[in-house]
Amino acid sequence: MQRAVNVLKLACLCWLGGAVAPVAVAAPVETVLKDSEGKDAFLYTPSAEPEQGKTYWLAVGVHGANGKGKGAGGIAGWAEDKDVIVLGPSFENGYQAGDGVHEATLKALVAEVGKTWKLHPKFFLHGFSGGAQFAHRFAFRNPTLLIGVSAHSAGSWNAVDPKNAAAKKLPFVISCGEKDTGLSTKESPMGRFEWFNKFADEMKAAKYDVAAKTWPGVGHSQGKEVRAMSKELFDKVRAEPAAKK
Repeated sequence: MQRAVNVLKLACLCWLGGAVAPVAVAAPVETVLKDSEGKDAFLYTPSAEPEQGKTYWLAVGVHGANGKGKGAGGIAGWAEDKDVIVLGPSFENGYQAGDGVHEATLKALVAEVGKTWKLHPKFFLHGFSGGAQFAHRFAFRNPTLLIGVSAHSAGSWNAVDPKNAAAKKLPFVISCGEKDTGLSTKESPMGRFEWFNKFADEMKAAKYDVAAKTWPGVGHSQGKEVRAMSKELFDKVRAEPAAKK
């Protein structure tokens, strides 16, 4: 019986010259937009035009300090999923606070994208380093706009407000390399790894929905494990019916 099943599986494969033909995956289409401040924002879509009647999930990836939006903080490839588009804003230094003009710019960009691409009402926010600083702070200020937050190796973290009931409903994944011990600025009271652990403990104590990981032997870098952790949360939350409301 097992042999018959295996033969059936082989018969279903597409062969080319004795080898299994690879399945072609179209690369995301990159479009450069101008934000309200005149800076480049990079949009990654599964096709050049929206598919009629389709609603898309939006993921926003925020770059590190002195970076740009190209590549959307390392997650542009998520737009290979046919119902996902990815946005990479370009911010000036100071954006790490997650408020003011940069907060407003992101909201305006999302609204502008939504004029062409029909979006689900909430989006996913990812950031590494300075982008992680922006991501978790924007999330604390705007929890009802998001379906999930991914923040990794931030140079600083906000104190957790245990009374922020709306943010407690929002799932977070956070992480830091165990060798990422340096100070992000001369004024920082502690290194990245120490501050990450303090923040993770505060979130857990305040009963936030958070998964926190550390990476042995890793310094200040965004490896494949970080992106996999982030994508896993994104895939999970967009599969939940509540995310569509």
